[in-house]
Order: sequence, then C-alpha cells, then structure tokens
Amino acid sequence: MLEQIIQKGSKIHFIGIGGVGMSSLAQYLLSKGYRITGSDLKPNAYIEKLKSMGVEVYIGHSIENIEDDVALVVSSSAVKSDNVEVVHAEKRNIQHIKRYQLLAYIVNEEKSIAVAGSHGKTTTTSICASLLSNAGFDPTAIIGGKLRNINNNVIVGKSDYFIVEADESDGGFLLLSPYIGVVTNIDNDHLGFYGNFENEKVAFYDFMENSSFKILNYDDAIIRQWSGLGKSDSILTYSLKTKKADIYAYDMVLSEEGSIFSVKTPTRRIEDLKIKIIGMHNISNALAVVGIAEILNISEEIIRKTLLEFEGVDRRFTYIGNYNSLKVYDDYAHHPTEIKATLSAARLLSDNVYAVFQPHRFSRTAYLMDDFAKSFKNVRRVFILDIYPASEKPIEGIDSLTLAEKINRVSSNAIYVNEIEQLKKHLNQIEDEGVLVALGAGSVSSIIRKVVDDYKNSAA
Repeated sequence: MLEQIIQKGSKIHFIGIGGVGMSSLAQYLLSKGYRITGSDLKPNAYIEKLKSMGVEVYIGHSIENIEDDVALVVSSSAVKSDNVEVVHAEKRNIQHIKRYQLLAYIVNEEKSIAVAGSHGKTTTTSICASLLSNAGFDPTAIIGGKLRNINNNVIVGKSDYFIVEADESDGGFLLLSPYIGVVTNIDNDHLGFYGNFENEKVAFYDFMENSSFKILNYDDAIIRQWSGLGKSDSILTYSLKTKKADIYAYDMVLSEEGSIFSVKTPTRRIEDLKIKIIGMHNISNALAVVGIAEILNISEEIIRKTLLEFEGVDRRFTYIGNYNSLKVYDDYAHHPTEIKATLSAARLLSDNVYAVFQPHRFSRTAYLMDDFAKSFKNVRRVFILDIYPASEKPIEGIDSLTLAEKINRVSSNAIYVNEIEQLKKHLNQIEDEGVLVALGAGSVSSIIRKVVDDYKNSAA
C-alpha cells in the first residue's frame, strides 16, 4: 500500500508528468486526496488536463520545482539518474521511486487485472475497462492511451478491481501480482534493456507465473511452448487460428466498418459479435477480453454491448482529416509487427496505402533494422522521417537515410524526408484516392496533424 511509504494527503512530485502513464497515476492519486506537482520538458494535452484539475506543473527541470513539503518523488523510466530533480531529491533524502514501483504499491493490494504483451496492451486494457464498467464492477483503470469513449487515460472507480497495462519495457511488470494476468504476445523489443530476446521471454514467463489466473494468446509461438497450457483451471488460452485453444474465434468477417465474428468458450457460444475497430489483431484483442469475461462471469449481453460501443484509443488508427484525396490516420505502431498489422488494416479501406514512418529510438532501429525494411512491402510509398531519439544518443551508422535505403532494396518505395515542407511537397504529388497512415511513438503525431491542419487552412 502507498500509505506504507507516505501519509495520506502528502505531496507527491512527478518528474516527467506529461507521459501517458505518469499523468494517469497523477490523476488517480489526486482523486485519492494526495497533493500533486510535476515537471516535464514540454507542455502537452495530458499536462493541460492536469492543470485544469489544479495540479502545478513546471515546464523544465529545476531543483526549485521540488517544494519543501514534497514527501515522495516519482520519475518515469525515461528520466535518467543524473536528472537535476532526481539528484536534488536524493540529496534531501526525499523518497524517490520509479513509476512502475508506484504502480505496484497501488495495485498489488487490489484485485488487479494486468495486461502484458509486446503489442495490443493499450487496446486490450481499454476494452477490459469498458467491459467491467458496463458490467457494474466500478473499476479503476490506468490506461496507456486516451480512451475515446471517455476522452481520458484513467478511470477512477470505487471497487477493488484495478485494471492496468503491465509494461515490460523496463522490467517493472515483474513487480505486479495480478489476480488476472493477460499476455497478448511476445516479440523482440526493448533489447537495450534485456540484452537479448531470451531474457525478455523469461520475463514474460515470470509475469505469467505471478498471476493467479492467466489468459494467454495461443497463436503466439513462444507462448505455445510454455508448459501447462490446457491442463490447468487457472489458464485460459485464446486463438484466431485453432480450436485447440480454450477460446477461439470463427466465422470472422473483416471490413472497413469493423469486424463481425463468433466465439466459442468453455461455457458458451456467442454468435455475430461486432467490433468497430478494424483489423484481425483487434479481434485477437477482443478474445483476450472475452477470456476476462469468462473468469468474471460477465454476461453475453455486456460483452456484446462493450464491443459494439467501443470507440478505440487515441493514436490507434485514429482518423484526423484529409490531405488532397488521401484520408489520413494517426497510429502509435513503432515495431515491425505493429506496423504490418496496422497497414494490413489500412488495406481494408483502400488498395492505395501510403505511410509516414518515424523510427523510435536509435537502439530499436539498430536491433530491428532488417525487420523494419520488410514492413512496408504493401504500401505505395513510405516517407521516412528522422529517428526520434527519446533521450538516446545517436548510434554510428543508424539513421533514417540508411533505413530508407534498406527498404528500397526490398520494395523500392521509400523516400527519406527531413522536414515538413519536403513531406508536403511529396504528398502534393499524390493524385490517387487512398489512405495515408502516420506511424511511430515519437513526434510524428504532432507532425502529421500540423500537415493536415496546414492543408485544411490553405484550402479554406
């Protein structure tokens, strides 16, 4: 419990408060009576939300941001140990913890549902939060994106059900002890932290072992190797591909308006479920949530209502406007597997798919360069922006021009662009009707939104 560290109502200072995970925790603790301050390098929508709730947020890092009555300092994983505020807090003997430690303190005393996986965490967590809310469980949810149905990244409920994303990027998910643990898939990411993929696989297995009930994607080749699948009352598997899983989908129909599918569980068949968010990967995410409904005995009526009404998560294939004859979508995909899934969904809308991709982190680009190069085979053009460093230092020989050259060896459709006006110039040459998808976890969202806004203003 957090009260074992600091008294109820104490002041907590968040370093990097504008991050999606940090801002949601700050909102939650504010609702519980704690006093909150924070700092970050740049303003954003999450910071504006916090300010509107009365939180003092400082832009820029300074020792003056940590006031005399601060009892706890929380920093995001992106904040380095030599950050001036971290150093100052430690000199003053103020308790300092990481975001994932704070999350564990909060949720491990609750009946938590934790969603882990290399891909699909945010969407699955969001559908789960909507499911439990519709079923009257009155949950709390800490979400890694803005849930469109509520236009926020946090739900504060009154029950002991607590839904969270279990982030593997810094190993912090191993501090969680979920009532229900979900693993959507396992992919080779965050190798800068884990050192190699084998270590990352072990971490996911340990997370599963920490969970009382386990919901696992049987379509994932690594998960299928785990022992005990199908032999334990505490494990439910789900699949898009095989009836060997405990829960499986059938009669799937994908379209530009969403998907229709039926599902078989150990206790029932549910026919013709409808979900608005497009793509096969989102049916898989929905199956994980059906597994949660199975454990919690949530009715077919609530499952059906939840999927039908779910509007998605901001930056998960979000339509933001038009540019010439192109419909423009914004998506968080920043790993080759995610990119391929998103572009596959885009092809449900048009055969003419264009992409703008901003690689995220030099280390990820270095580890996955060849996989990224194979990710854009089915697009007409992909415009490659400079790598978003996310506080990393450059790596010699790893840059976006090199990535564009590698893509062109595979599919001859990449163009490196290093400024917004250059991107606009290329987009102006596209006359076909089609879809443009902006991909990446860095600043590409603000870039593509400015491009669309400039076009709209020029056409007005």
